[in-house]
Amino acid sequence: MQIGNFGNFNFGIRALGQNQDQIAESLERLATGKKVNRASDDPSGIIAIEKHKARIYSIEGQLRSFAQQESYLGAKEGGLSVIADKVIELNELTVRAANKAGNSQEEQDAIELEINSVLESINHIAQTTTFKGRSVLSEYSSGSIADGLESLATLAFEDPEAAQALAQESVDKIAKTRGAIGNQLNEIESQRSVLSDELINLTGSLSSIEDVDFAAESAKLVRAQILEQASILAIDVNRQSAQQVLGLIKDATQIANTNI
Repeated sequence: MQIGNFGNFNFGIRALGQNQDQIAESLERLATGKKVNRASDDPSGIIAIEKHKARIYSIEGQLRSFAQQESYLGAKEGGLSVIADKVIELNELTVRAANKAGNSQEEQDAIELEINSVLESINHIAQTTTFKGRSVLSEYSSGSIADGLESLATLAFEDPEAAQALAQESVDKIAKTRGAIGNQLNEIESQRSVLSDELINLTGSLSSIEDVDFAAESAKLVRAQILEQASILAIDVNRQSAQQVLGLIKDATQIANTNI
């Protein structure tokens, strides 16, 4: 003879356990903001999550590298633009120095002083333009604007045509380098744009797989809490029913014993 509805009692116990598991799961998801906190939550989803994260980390690393390259190229191009202006000034001075017949000796001496001053400025820029402590313009010092051991200051008066050609060669060299830097910066910007779009898409996709829907999860939590209370009530009612049945049996037994 069964006492109470043990089938309902067992069902209530199982339902209580399931609801408590759901409450614990919902609380964890709401606390972490993630609906996938371990592999068992979504075995196939965790594979996609890890692939997404690996690609995101790779893209972020490439973007950081681009930023470093841009900083380096920016420092180099900035210094070159100043040196280019100085070399153009040298070119003008060599043209003036070539006018020996029209210049007095004092004027020629002044031109020589200007040329030396510009060359010193170029040296200073080449030595002080650095990136992370490393010089980026050492090959553009005044020594690069020379013919063998003949400096431009000397050459401007000994061979003006050669001096002008040398100055123009430096102008062209710098312009070519700045053009190449511009192309590199444009290429970096193009690649950054593509990677940034991919990063946005990957981040959105990862969020849809991994992140919790707070509204939906909160609703699950409330539902599980209500069902938990209902399960506890059902178990309690079932327990009380069983006690009532036992009481009736006890009373019946006493009555039966009295009538014997």
